[in-house]
Amino acid sequence: MRTSHIFTAALLAASAAWAEPVQYLDLRTPRVALNARVTGQDVSSPDLQLGFSDEALRGRAFGLPLNLSLDTARVRGIYGSGPVDLRLTQEQGALRAKGTFGGQLTDFQVTPQTLKGDVGRCSYELKASEDGRYQGWRSCLAGLENPVSLSIPPALGNDDARLVATLALILSR
Repeated sequence: MRTSHIFTAALLAASAAWAEPVQYLDLRTPRVALNARVTGQDVSSPDLQLGFSDEALRGRAFGLPLNLSLDTARVRGIYGSGPVDLRLTQEQGALRAKGTFGGQLTDFQVTPQTLKGDVGRCSYELKASEDGRYQGWRSCLAGLENPVSLSIPPALGNDDARLVATLALILSR
């Protein structure tokens, strides 16, 4: 009888995990196509194997190790061999991240209507469209890229530090 209770509990836990809606982070540019599965515990794609805990984001991204500590005011740690130190502030309704990411200067802000600023070697100017995607352009070392679209799933949008860390990671590529 005990075994059947354990089996029933395992089935219920598995069905709850399967019932979690699948969400995707999607970045499209003329040179980049990234589609990553996002849950409350991880971000995964062929290029991203990241795990969240309450206060950290760890794993591998684009072949490089990532180890970040997350709190309400800062994202700190290492990406590849470069330091990460981003300060998070709320300014006129925008979430702003300013500092370094992977050793690159970073200063961007995101609102429900816009995402703009510099992330590493790229500058972004994106506006939210009616379908909820951010669309616009970016300028990187390779020149201007247009169109650019970005879809941010709700699983990331509910936590400022997770959102900033994940956006800085993918937008710096």
